[in-house]
Amino acid sequence: MIKIKKLHRVYGYTELWDKKKIDFLHGIWCTDNFECRNMSMKDAFKNSRCISGRIIDESIKNYLIFTFFDKVNYPVDKDTFIEISYENLLEWCEEVEMVCCVGNNEEKM
Repeated sequence: MIKIKKLHRVYGYTELWDKKKIDFLHGIWCTDNFECRNMSMKDAFKNSRCISGRIIDESIKNYLIFTFFDKVNYPVDKDTFIEISYENLLEWCEEVEMVCCVGNNEEKM
């Protein structure tokens, strides 16, 4: 059976600024390693995947979504971990539809 599944595409770096006037220079990241909250920016990125410009589904809802503000580009004293809730992430996405096949209907097509 052919189904349509609603997904979300996270805006890329320049789209975030163009559409939302938000500047996440380091992109938006996701991980199942919750220790990233306590890691340096470099180590957190090594243990995560950048999702800026990518298509996501709600399976990442319970994972750690974040970005960093660094002291070079933002008015912070040190590199600062910024956690992003899944609900807030959706504000920085566009909804897309994916056509997929559910079940074994290949013989009918």
